[in-house]
Amino acid sequence: MNEEEIRLLIVHPGSPEDIVITSLVTVNLANCPPYEALSYVWGDYQQRASVKIDGYPIEIHAELFNAIHTLRNPDSPRLIWADAICIDQSNSPEKSHQVHIVGRIYETAENVVVYLGKPSDRSEEAMQYLNFFTNPSNVSEEPPWSYSELSMAEQNLADILSRPWFERIWKVQEATLARHTTLVCGEHRVSWHVDLQTMRSIVFKIKAAAISPYFSPNASYPSTLDWSPLLDILETQMRQAARREGVTLRRNHLDLAFDFRHRKCTERRDKYFAIFGIIENDQGGQLALVPDYTIGLEELHDRFTAETRRISESTSATAMLAPT
Repeated sequence: MNEEEIRLLIVHPGSPEDIVITSLVTVNLANCPPYEALSYVWGDYQQRASVKIDGYPIEIHAELFNAIHTLRNPDSPRLIWADAICIDQSNSPEKSHQVHIVGRIYETAENVVVYLGKPSDRSEEAMQYLNFFTNPSNVSEEPPWSYSELSMAEQNLADILSRPWFERIWKVQEATLARHTTLVCGEHRVSWHVDLQTMRSIVFKIKAAAISPYFSPNASYPSTLDWSPLLDILETQMRQAARREGVTLRRNHLDLAFDFRHRKCTERRDKYFAIFGIIENDQGGQLALVPDYTIGLEELHDRFTAETRRISESTSATAMLAPT
């Protein structure tokens, strides 16, 4: 292959019980057909499964097999880039070159599919939670976790956020460079476009939920969920989207409230009031709120998040209008 060429895997259609049949095609990265790049964890080398590639049975990692089997369409082919197959792993020069351009491969892909593994008993609800954050049409809807116990909601989300994919360093690049992302866990899907407006909205909704009265209901049961595996990826995607769109990101009061959400106080409303006068950048805007102990915690949270959103949208518009 020359410097601009990559291999793509054609996953031919089939039913779940059919043998997985695929074929390889070599394309030029500069003018290749639309394809999806797969992001997954190789897993235990000893766990293998067989697929047919160009008519020959080939053993591949079990996790890659599960991903391909899950992504296979019933009635149309799917064009996928998967490193373990599309790079000749026994050819060191080729491997070195392909790893060098792997960033372009993920950035050029129409969609980056993040395969998280097989589902568990908690996966379906957890993916519903994530869909609430990523779906822009449900702004006024009640969050799905509001109908379950906090401990149950956190265990469901932890089922996804503790998956091995979030621990691997290469996955940071693969996800960050994506223009569109789809999380896959079994048959469950969560998708989003990696543009700045969408990423701001997703990160905002997650942080607003994390500091909300629901996720910190009382001192006897504080929230223990670690959001960082997901937020680290999303905020890196947001910074990448901002770079593409020529926008400078600034921290806001919601970022501060999220960072300091575990700090202690006697009066729970003070978690909000204590940061009203703090902002790390003087262009970040000031809250048009003052401490008011006559309003309830839920109303305070709603006012705080609404005001933070207003300031963020205002400063974003100003930044986009400013000459560069």
